[in-house]
Amino acid sequence: MNMFGEHVHSTRAEQKRRTAARIVRAAAELFRERGFQSTTVRQIAAAAGVSVGAVMAVGDKESLLSLVYDQAIADRIPAPPAPAETGAAPPAADYLAHYFDPFLALFAENDDLARAYFRTLARGRPENAALGALRALSEDNLRAAMVNDGMDEARARLGAQVMFAGYLGELMLLAAGTTEPQQTAARLRTIAAFVTAQEGN
Repeated sequence: MNMFGEHVHSTRAEQKRRTAARIVRAAAELFRERGFQSTTVRQIAAAAGVSVGAVMAVGDKESLLSLVYDQAIADRIPAPPAPAETGAAPPAADYLAHYFDPFLALFAENDDLARAYFRTLARGRPENAALGALRALSEDNLRAAMVNDGMDEARARLGAQVMFAGYLGELMLLAAGTTEPQQTAARLRTIAAFVTAQEGN
């Protein structure tokens, strides 16, 4: 491919990326304003100024919702917490709160969208990329915190996985409206305390 061809290819790729981003933004706004079920692909296309085919090239409604949350989660992944004045890493329960509290707030913002999002996950749609990144980041840091507290590596890795699984379960309860964010946060700390207490058993 010559330089002109490379430039054309690069320009088209950038245009495609911008169009996809515009479609996802339009979907996010309509989902929040009208609700997931009441929003149609045609409405998303009109709001984004593109054809229905262009929207479907990015994804159907469930895929668009996943992309909306993908961006929202990516925007909220926090930097690692600062070490204590002693230089020691924070305990696992503090790591859990640090990484997960922003997402408890995110999913509590809109029950309708949160329920729709978790339904897509339950149906086996591809895992949200940012959620996967959060899982890897949080499990790694939770494992490190427990190892720092004296837990052996294998048990710490399993404990981190249990905490993340508990977190997802609590998010689903929160999205279903059967619990409140404060209760969810308290139960997550209870899970962390239980897992870390297993070290001596």
